[in-house]
Amino acid sequence: MFVIRRAAKRDIFQVRKLLNEAGLNDRGVDKHLEHFFVVESPGENGSAARITGAVGMEVYRPCGLLRSFVLERASWNPKVGLQLIQILLAYAGHLQLSHVYLLAGASASFFEQIGFAEVPFADLPEDISGSEHLEHTGPNGTPMVYACFPSGQH
Repeated sequence: MFVIRRAAKRDIFQVRKLLNEAGLNDRGVDKHLEHFFVVESPGENGSAARITGAVGMEVYRPCGLLRSFVLERASWNPKVGLQLIQILLAYAGHLQLSHVYLLAGASASFFEQIGFAEVPFADLPEDISGSEHLEHTGPNGTPMVYACFPSGQH
C-alpha cells in the first residue's frame, strides 16, 4: 500500500536523499517543491511513513520541465511509476501547461510509451534549455516532449 501526495516542505530532506542515492541532480529542488509529488509508503510496526519515490516539475509557463523522477529500487513498481507520472501530467494540464519536457536517460522507451516524443535540443524552449536543472545536467540524455492538450484544445 502506498499514497501519492503533493510534496510538503517537510519532505525536502527525504526527496533530496532519494535523488542523491539514485545519482540524480537535486539542485533547485527546494525552489520547485510546490510542483513535486511523493510516494509515501507506510512505516513498519507503527513507525512513521517514509517517502519511497518522487517526481517534480519546474514550471516555465506555458511549459513545464519534468525532473527528479525516482523510486527506490526496493520499492520499484512499474504501476506506481506510471501513476506518479500520470498524476504529474494531469497536474500540468490543471496548470494549463501546453507541453511538458524532460531529459530522458535509459528510460526514454518508458516515456515514449506514455506519449512523450523525442525532440532535438535546438527545439527546446529557451526557458527549458536555460533551466538550472538542464544546465547542470548538460547534454546527457534524450530531450522529449509531451503535449498536454491535443492540437486546438488549449
